[in-house]
Order: sequence, then structure tokens, then C-alpha cells
Amino acid sequence: MEYLTTGEYAGLRKCSERYVRELIQRKKIVAEEIDGKGGDSGRQYRIPLASIEPKYIKKWKRMQAKESGVQETLKEKTVPVPLNLTVENLSMEEREEVTRWKRILEDWQAYRNRAPGKKKADEEYVAYLTEQYPDMKFSPRILSRKWEAMNGQGDMALRDGRGKHGNHAKAIPDAVFDIFEYYYLDESRKTVTRCRELTELEIRHNREDLQKHLPLASLSTFVRAADRIPVPVVEYYRFGEKAFRDECAPYIKRIYDDLASNDIWVCDNHTFDVFVDGGEGSRPIRVYLTGFLDVRSRKMVGWYVTDAPRSDATLYALRRGIGKYGIPKMVYSDNGREFLTHDIGGRGFRKSAKTDEHEPPTILQHLGIEFRTALVRNAKAKIIERAFREVKECFSRLFEGYTGGTIAERPERLKKTGKFASNFTAVEEFIGYVDTYIEGYFNKQPHRGDGMGGRTPDQVYAQCLYEQRVATPEQLNLMLLRNSRMVKVQRNGVCLKLYDRELYFNSDGLLMDHIGEKVYFRYDPDHLDEVRVYDEKDRFLCTAQQKGQLSYFASKEEVQQAMKESRELERTVKAYMKKKGIEAEDALKLILEEAAARLDGPSGINPKVIIPVRMQEETAENAVYAEAAGSEPIDWSAALERFRALKEE
Repeated sequence: MEYLTTGEYAGLRKCSERYVRELIQRKKIVAEEIDGKGGDSGRQYRIPLASIEPKYIKKWKRMQAKESGVQETLKEKTVPVPLNLTVENLSMEEREEVTRWKRILEDWQAYRNRAPGKKKADEEYVAYLTEQYPDMKFSPRILSRKWEAMNGQGDMALRDGRGKHGNHAKAIPDAVFDIFEYYYLDESRKTVTRCRELTELEIRHNREDLQKHLPLASLSTFVRAADRIPVPVVEYYRFGEKAFRDECAPYIKRIYDDLASNDIWVCDNHTFDVFVDGGEGSRPIRVYLTGFLDVRSRKMVGWYVTDAPRSDATLYALRRGIGKYGIPKMVYSDNGREFLTHDIGGRGFRKSAKTDEHEPPTILQHLGIEFRTALVRNAKAKIIERAFREVKECFSRLFEGYTGGTIAERPERLKKTGKFASNFTAVEEFIGYVDTYIEGYFNKQPHRGDGMGGRTPDQVYAQCLYEQRVATPEQLNLMLLRNSRMVKVQRNGVCLKLYDRELYFNSDGLLMDHIGEKVYFRYDPDHLDEVRVYDEKDRFLCTAQQKGQLSYFASKEEVQQAMKESRELERTVKAYMKKKGIEAEDALKLILEEAAARLDGPSGINPKVIIPVRMQEETAENAVYAEAAGSEPIDWSAALERFRALKEE
């Protein structure tokens, strides 16, 4: 602690030392008595610097600094210019500051050169500057220092570099902030308050080397530090990869001028944010729009309203577009199952690499359409998403049953009535409104997108249609038939599982020539009276008719008719040889004739050595000889039993 003598304190207050001693004795001033000579009975005092008035503390420090020759200016201090600092690195405010100071200094030098006395000229010019720039501070010393800095380091030295050199002690050390970022940059999205608390706990429990930084900086300091984390980093770690790609990652800018109408159609499904009346006795429902959009013109060329997105709705919308506008060269979709069906666009990434099963041609392949899919979770790649937003804003919001895309968007009237309002639009009427809106408004509304130039989709489609691929209704019907997977022909033909029902298709030709073989068949979901059957090489084999199944309560006539149809194959098989006119000798007769012919031929046996063997009958004489030789009859069964016992041991 620093102390003052009574004389030093008297000098600060500009009073006598005796008066200071009186104040000490009257307890007006805090002081400590020390041993010494002089004064009242030899008493001496020292006064703690921290106990005196603040104004005298400042005055004492100024006097000490002046005596030691230290000259310090806190508000104006020239900071060395960084080596890599250029005009391009300055902000607009800093550029204006440099320009202003350069003009002031040049005018100051010109004024000094005209005035007779330099000191008086400096005082007059400072007075002038103080009046012109009341928010700035000037003095001859400041002007001299700025002039020297400009001449020595260039114009960049005129920039106010205070607090910008980066050498200040950080309120949050880097090692501490790294721990904070570990908790903050997480998809759980913890608050700054919580992350600061976890950071302090981590340091207290596991990081002794960082405990010197406790207590941590204030919450507002951490909030400001968190705001300085790059936005792409925050998006990626707190909101996920998709948010990062949608909000921060650069996107590919598409050029539309090199496209023609019908070059690319993009398809997707949209959920109408509208409750519609599903009919008597049913609750209100939300329906879906399956749409195909021409990329060049942004024209909706094919669409279908359905109660649920599925592959049939995709085909209906595609057929509607092709029937009116022709066949596109390419179709672009997302990775939904309604598009990546085995017989529409193929199974794509869902196709197993292990199977070697033949893949029948898809409908798009039959139509000569190239099929591509967007990256997973990459909605911005499909411009039809923007079209669906327009449908929502310009069409769906107009209905009484508008639900909004989120709870926050839901109208207050719907919150009160719930899903049971009586004034919802009937579903059949709603479908008619959709058709009218798309044809009469959406496709005829001026568009400001790239390559549109304010023209309507109808106008751009007509102006950019250079060729049109068409097909006759008969050919189109054939190309749009759906495919089954590879199946084996069974006794009942081939089976189509459709909406939890099993439909069997059969024909005499199918069973006669292809039973047990793997085939696939093509069918029209609207006309299931017959199917077309193809082999693994995509060759047409035959048509097969649907065979109905009998109920246990079927009439006698129905059973007789079914049995009659079942015997048709039997009659076909019975007539097989008769139709070919095959006649031949009896098989037994042929074998016996061949055997007799072989008996008359040479045997082919001619051995080189012949050994005669004689049969000896059992007689009394032979028995005497055997007994004399010591032989006994051999019991082979007993020998085998002994052999098994030895083997088991």
C-alpha cells in the first residue's frame, strides 16, 4: 500500500502541515502513527493513499508522473500501423476519418506557413478546429503527432487504431471459449446461459489448468462472443446439414435459355392446406396434388388430385400431360416411393446390388423418357416446390377450410370450429376448382423468374416448343401399362396383388408352354380383365385372362362352369399327341425284338487261363478227414459280434 506524509498531503490540499495534523487528531483524516522525531512530542504520521479523496489521488499520480518524466496520453495514442493494412481493408468510417485528418493537417501546415508566429498560429488553428468539429479534441501536440505519423508511416497512420491492435487481454480466453463452443455447437441448441454454466462446471471438475479464469466473464460477454461465431458454422452444427445447405451453402444457378419446352418435366406431390368435405358420414379430409411442371416454361402440364400420394396418381398425372402436350425427354423427381416404383422410374438406390433378377423395362423406358432423381433432402433443386408455394398463397388461402402450414398459421376461425365445420367445400367441387385454377390462372399468370421475362407459362411454352414427341392412343395405352415383378407361372397362372386382393390370370397357352418359368406381366389398373405376359428377355408370350374365385355359396351352375374351364387344359393335353399324328410300334415288342437279336450274336468272352472247380458233397469220409486235420466249423455271427465289441472299446 502506498502512503503519503503529512507534508505531501498538505501540498495536495494547499494547506499547512499543522492543519493536517489537527485533522488527524480530530479523526477527520485516517492516518497511522509512526516513530520519528519532530512535530508534537516527536509524533509522525503517514496517510494511506487509498483513504484520501479521489481528486487528490489523481492529482498525486499526475505529480508523480511529471516528476518521473513519464508522459502518457490515454485518449490520444499513436498506434503502429499493421504491415498489411491498405485502403481496401478500411471500413467506410475509417476512410472518411483518414480523409478528414489529411485535409486538416494539410490546411494546418498551409496556415502556419502564412502566419508570422508558429505558436500563435497553432493556437488560432486549434480554436478554429474546435469550433468546426465539436465532437473531436484538438491541441498543437495532437496535430504535431498526427503530422509526424503521416509523414513517417503514410496515410494509414491517420486511422484511429485504439483498441484495434488485438493485443488486449480477452475476456474469454480461447481455451475457455473452445469448451463453450463444444456445448453451444450442438443440435440440442442449448441456450448461451446453459452453455456458460456447463463450461464453468467442466472447468471446476476437470480442467485445473483453466481454473485461474474463474469466475467466467458475464453472460452478456458470452452472448456477444456467440454472435461472432460464423453463421455457416452455427447453421451446420445447431440446425443440421440440411439447414446449412438451404441457408448458407452456395447453390447452382441454372440457365433456362438453353432449354426448350418438353425437354424436362419435374414432378412432385403437394398437400393442400385445406380441409374439404369427404362426403356424408366421413370426417373432413386433406387431399394431395400430384403435378408435372415443364421446367422451361414453368407451366403445369399434368396433374391429378388424390386422397394419398401413390404411383397410380403419378401415372394418371403423367398420362394427362402426355395426352395433351406430348412426351417429354426427361422427368426429374425426388426419391419418393411413388416415383421410384419398380415399373415407373425403377427402384433407384433402393435396388439391391445382390440380386441378379431381371428388371423389366419401366414405363418411362417404354416411353423413351430419361429419368433422374434429386439429391436426398434437397428440395431447392426442384422448381416445382416454388410453384406449390404459389398454389398455397394464391389458392389454398381462399378457402374457409384453410389450415395453414403450421399451427401458428392456422386461422382463428378454424381453431374454434376444429375439423367439423359444416361449410367445407365438397371434395368433387374442390377438384373442379383445382382444374380451373391451374388452367385459367396459374398457367396464365405473368412470371418474373429466370428466362420468363414477365411472360405467362402458356406463352413461354408455346414460344419455346420446337419439337413434340407424340404417340397414338393405342400406342400410349400399351406404353403406359404397369409392370409386375418377375413371377413364376403356377398351376393357377400368374397372380396380381392389388389393394389386398389376389387376382389370378390364366390361359391354356400360358400353362401349356410356360408353367414353372419366370415371367412378368403388364396390366391396365382400370381394365383388369386381362394382362400381357412377357419372358425374361422382354418378349411377348401371350395374354392371360382373369379367373374369378368361387364363393363357398356358389351355385351349382357356377361350379360346373368353373370345372368346365378347368378341364380345358386337360382336353388340350389329351389332344397334344393326336394333333401331331405320332404313331410307333409297341414299346414291349420293340424291347423283346432287340433282346432276341442280341442273343444270336457272339458272346465276346475268350479267357487266357481256365481253372476247373469241382463241387464236393458232404460225406462221412470227408468229415473224418476234416476232423483229423483239426478243423472246426466257423461261427461267423459270433466273430462279427466280437469285432463290434472291440470296435466300441
